[in-house]
Amino acid sequence: MGEITTLFTQYSAGEVILLLVIVAFSVKAVAELWNYFYKKAKDYFGFKNNKDKWENSITDSLQNIKDDMQILRDQNHQTHAHQKEMDNSIALIQERLQENTRSYLIDAHHKFCYEVHAIDDLNLQAMERRYLYYKTAGGNSFIDNLMDEVRSLPRINFYTGVVDENHNQIDDRKE
Repeated sequence: MGEITTLFTQYSAGEVILLLVIVAFSVKAVAELWNYFYKKAKDYFGFKNNKDKWENSITDSLQNIKDDMQILRDQNHQTHAHQKEMDNSIALIQERLQENTRSYLIDAHHKFCYEVHAIDDLNLQAMERRYLYYKTAGGNSFIDNLMDEVRSLPRINFYTGVVDENHNQIDDRKE
């Protein structure tokens, strides 16, 4: 304790503070020098401690996750582009089917109303089914009028001849 008393008696308070600051910077410089040489030796000899290995493992895992996410994003964009192409193709196919069904119903109407002047149950059922598909897909009212005309036609029974609306047989067969 005598040395401290001598220190305070020989030096002023400013000089003691300056001395303490110099000692603190010296300790810091020695610590940095120690870390510098430790790091150089570690790099030179290829030593890695567990913390470095752990950090590298996490960094590699995060990079792998980032790469996988980019691959998934690219696949997602490709899937969306393919889906848009498929949607366009489906819309085109539906439009063609709608037009095909419309043409079929018009042709069948003309055949049975203007040529045959009667219809059998099988063809009427086929037309009704196509008409249902046509209307479900958003068909217009033009076909409604044609179907009403077809429904009002007399029925043909292939075994017994023509049958009227009340299912009474009309014998038109030429013998």
